[in-house]
Amino acid sequence: MVTKLAQTSAALTLAVSTLYTPCDRALASVADSIAAGDAAWSRRAEGHQGARAEPAPIQEAIDAYTAALAAEPENLDARWRLLRALYFQGEFVLDDRDARLELFENGREIADTGRLQIEKDYGMTEDSLEMKPQEVAAAIGKDTTAAEIYFWSSTHWGLWGRYRGKIAAARQGVATKIRKFAEIVILLDERIENGGGHRVLGRLNAEAPKIPLITGWISRDLAISELRRALEIAPRDLLTKLFLAEALLEFRSQQKQEALDILRAIVASEPDPEWLVEETKTIEDARALLTKLND
Repeated sequence: MVTKLAQTSAALTLAVSTLYTPCDRALASVADSIAAGDAAWSRRAEGHQGARAEPAPIQEAIDAYTAALAAEPENLDARWRLLRALYFQGEFVLDDRDARLELFENGREIADTGRLQIEKDYGMTEDSLEMKPQEVAAAIGKDTTAAEIYFWSSTHWGLWGRYRGKIAAARQGVATKIRKFAEIVILLDERIENGGGHRVLGRLNAEAPKIPLITGWISRDLAISELRRALEIAPRDLLTKLFLAEALLEFRSQQKQEALDILRAIVASEPDPEWLVEETKTIEDARALLTKLND
C-alpha cells in the first residue's frame, strides 16, 4: 500500500512538473529569490549595535536580489530592492569612506541600467534625463516600481556625490541629475518612501553648493518647503524631521526654536522596529546636534 501511494505521488509530481515550461520555472526561481531577499531584509537589524548593523543579514538580502537580477535582468522589482539593500549596507555596515564610494558608484550603474530599462519599456526615444519631468511622467504614468527606481537612483547618485565631494560632484552635474530624479519621483508617486521625492529634493536644495552657471537654481526656500511637504505625507518620519531641523538652523535663524523643538522630539522618540537601525542613527544624530548647540 505504501509503495503504491509513493508511486502515485511520484507520478503526480512528474505530471505537474510537465505543466511548467523552463520559463515558468525560471520565473518561480526569480520570485523565490526576491522573497528570500525580502525575508533577509526584514532581519537586517539582527545583532545590531546601535546604528551599526551586522554584515551577514543584509549581505544575504543582497545575494538573493543579485541572484534574481542575474536570472532576469529586466526585473525592476529585484533591481530597486537590490539598490535599497546596497544603500543600507553602505550607510549602516561599511565604515571605510573609500569602500562606501565604491559601493555607491556601483549602485549608480545598477540604477542607471534600471532607468534605461524603464525608457525601453515605455518607448521613450531619448534619455529621460534629457526630457522634462512632466514628459517622463506622462510617458510612464503612475508606476510605483518606476518611481522606486528613480528614487534609489537619486539616493545612490547623491551618496556617491557626498563621498566624492560636493563641489566636485556638482561640477560633474550630479546635483542636476538628482533634482531631475526627485522631480520625476514626485510626479510618479509622491508618497513612496515616506514622501521620498520631496525629502530628496529638499535635502538637495539644503546641501548642494550654489555655483553660478552650474547649480544657480539651488533654493534654500525650496529646501524647507519640500521638507515640510514630505512631513505632510509622512508626519512621523524622523529623518525628514532631522533634515528640516538642520535646514532651519542653517537658513532660518529666526526659526531656531522650532528646530530645537523638532530635535528634542526626535531624541524623545522610540525607533520604529521596522526601521530600527535607521531610526537609531537618526536619533543619535539629533542628540549629537543638540549637544553641539548647547555647548
